[in-house]
Amino acid sequence: MLAKEDIEEGEVLFTIPRSALLHQETTKVSALLKKEKSFLESSSGWVPLLLALLYESTSSKSYWKPYLSLWPGFKALDHPMFWSKEERDNLLKGTGIPEAVTTDLSNIQREYTDIVLPFIMRHPELWNPNTHTLELYTQLVAFVMAYSFQEPQEEDDDDDEDDKEQEKKVPSPPMMVPMADVLNHVSSHNANLEFNPDSLRMVSLRHILRGEEVFNTYGQMANWQLLHMYGFTEPYPGNSNDTADIPISCLYQAASQGKNLRGLERLINSSP
Repeated sequence: MLAKEDIEEGEVLFTIPRSALLHQETTKVSALLKKEKSFLESSSGWVPLLLALLYESTSSKSYWKPYLSLWPGFKALDHPMFWSKEERDNLLKGTGIPEAVTTDLSNIQREYTDIVLPFIMRHPELWNPNTHTLELYTQLVAFVMAYSFQEPQEEDDDDDEDDKEQEKKVPSPPMMVPMADVLNHVSSHNANLEFNPDSLRMVSLRHILRGEEVFNTYGQMANWQLLHMYGFTEPYPGNSNDTADIPISCLYQAASQGKNLRGLERLINSSP
């Protein structure tokens, strides 16, 4: 998204009514998803939204057909989960992504087999296992990973609230937000999505010059996280949130070849 003219700080770039959001409570099958909520629980918490997307993306009468048609068959997604294992292992070794993708694919298959497939088999009037396959389900998982938003939870001002009660709070389920997902991400973004009771607004954070790209933020994410979740990275050294993970065993191995092994042993033993 490019600025057609200069934009001042604090300007509302566009507004999305909540009726335009696609999630488990706005889909045509929302009543059924709510009724059978107890059968759709999973570690990801994404199953209701994914079932909504399975239905809406294959329904010719979907209210969101113009929106979902921007991703024909969801074939353009290029997450590492769609690379070959050899490519992941050779090109991404040491980043943690191959291991994360292996876990993702295992969880996706288990979630589809144990929860989604039995559910759609019980409702053949809405879903078809020959159409709503594991392959499509995996593509929609990537779609949610790359394009969904989660509404921030309101912070409780009660300082005396039990910490255990805070831990029990379940994260808000993801939702698809047309228009907002058009914006690309950089760590030094110039716009931000605001959540209001009746609508969501994209607001400029600083002066944006005519012709300049408008960037949102997907959060404080290192390049390996961006590649894993969204399929891209920020060019070095642009990502101010970038990190590199170094296993403690590698530090130990490197230092053991030096002279200060005793000091390193004390450091390792004192690590949490």
